[in-house]
Amino acid sequence: MHASIRNRIILQGLQSASGVERIGNYYYIVSDDSPDLYRLDLCWNVVGTARLFPSDIRSGDRIPKAIKPDLEAMCLVEWHGKQELLCFGSGSKTPTRDICYRVDVTDPASPQNMRPISLTALYDILRADPTILGTQKLNLEGATTTRDAVLLFQRGNISGINALMQYPLATFMNYLDGSISLAPIPQVSTFTLPKISNRYAGFSAALTWNDSILFAASVEDTDNGIDDGVTLGSFIGMLQGKEILWVVPVESNGSIAPVKIEGIAILQVQENLLEIACVIDNDMDASEILRIEIK
Repeated sequence: MHASIRNRIILQGLQSASGVERIGNYYYIVSDDSPDLYRLDLCWNVVGTARLFPSDIRSGDRIPKAIKPDLEAMCLVEWHGKQELLCFGSGSKTPTRDICYRVDVTDPASPQNMRPISLTALYDILRADPTILGTQKLNLEGATTTRDAVLLFQRGNISGINALMQYPLATFMNYLDGSISLAPIPQVSTFTLPKISNRYAGFSAALTWNDSILFAASVEDTDNGIDDGVTLGSFIGMLQGKEILWVVPVESNGSIAPVKIEGIAILQVQENLLEIACVIDNDMDASEILRIEIK
């Protein structure tokens, strides 16, 4: 099995993409250092933005690292007859990054009702669990939902512990609604992922596909979970239950591509071919879309 880059599109004016979801005839992209949620058409043109929170930062500028909420994960959920995007802070700095923004996207052309929810109590439970953190800080970089669960992914690129935290969907959403006062406790599974140049891969994106989870795991040359390092590459893999079915490096021209995948969307599925779109974070440059074929 191989994962090969077939095309790249530069997203001018959209920096630090950290998650992507297709909703109707639009793609939504969240950024880890922008106050805006971006809406793109199916050709990847930005057609609108929605401001998630008040900020003096102009569209296209970056929030300083010390104060940014660090929105690193996003997923779509259906709840009480509506569709919502949940945009999660990484939790790597409390309380600044202990946040979830809820966005009503029932009408995909008109996002509305942006609401911040503090997740400090929920994240503190994760911080207190050494089976999740190992020797590093909390750093959530992936999220997805199934029919009955919300899944959050700890990026274990420093400790080597990559954890999946699973919550019953109704319990999690009732907690966000405020109808449950105590933060729920997740079911935790941990995984070992490959290395590049003796650096661990860490979860960086996730997507539910049938009864499995398609995930990305990126590798950076860094000794901590906060500071960016040189990007060494990324893997694409498939989880089912507590088992990794397969995991392969993302390649370009036969070599591992130095790309940092942060979001995944499925483009098409054929018998022996899976085609996906991935958003990549170039840290200081414009983000990109990669079209990747897996076969």
